[in-house]
Amino acid sequence: MIVLASTLLLAGCTSAADIPDAAPTAEAGAASSATATSAPSADADAGPRPVPSVSLAPVPVAATGECVISDLVGGGSIGDVDLEVVRDRGTREGAAGTTRTATDGTPAAYVVAAGDNPARIADRFCVSADYLDALNSVRRDGVTLSSLFGGDTLNLSPSTVLTVGDQNGRVLDNAEPEPLPTQAG
Repeated sequence: MIVLASTLLLAGCTSAADIPDAAPTAEAGAASSATATSAPSADADAGPRPVPSVSLAPVPVAATGECVISDLVGGGSIGDVDLEVVRDRGTREGAAGTTRTATDGTPAAYVVAAGDNPARIADRFCVSADYLDALNSVRRDGVTLSSLFGGDTLNLSPSTVLTVGDQNGRVLDNAEPEPLPTQAG
């Protein structure tokens, strides 16, 4: 009996009249406009308010442009992969790590962020996945999704294949590709 009385008491506290309709139906709108004699309110004229959109994507770098992979002037290769021009087109989802530059301002190394993806890293630097793999073939087991760890250093320069790069805190000593461009240091 007490439970029934409590339920009825609480039900009386909230009635349908207390809760405004979120969107009036066409019937209700027609009935209210037929009986209304005053001017429409400002809220009715304004219509629904726009909801600002939120973008979580990183802001693109101004000069990113379309990635067109191009061979390095002067040619050459690492193994059977032609040398390519490396340019940093800015952070993006899947390639959010930091770039270290050489004294001439060109990208020299990339520190992998957790969650980075080899294809997105190659796209960020506008190079082929094969070229990125060749640059890192000596000191790493290449650049694949299974070989990337946050904090790894990837080599981005053909002149530092033997001196830049690590994989999960280790520096490997794989066979040098032939031919190999002249190495710095």
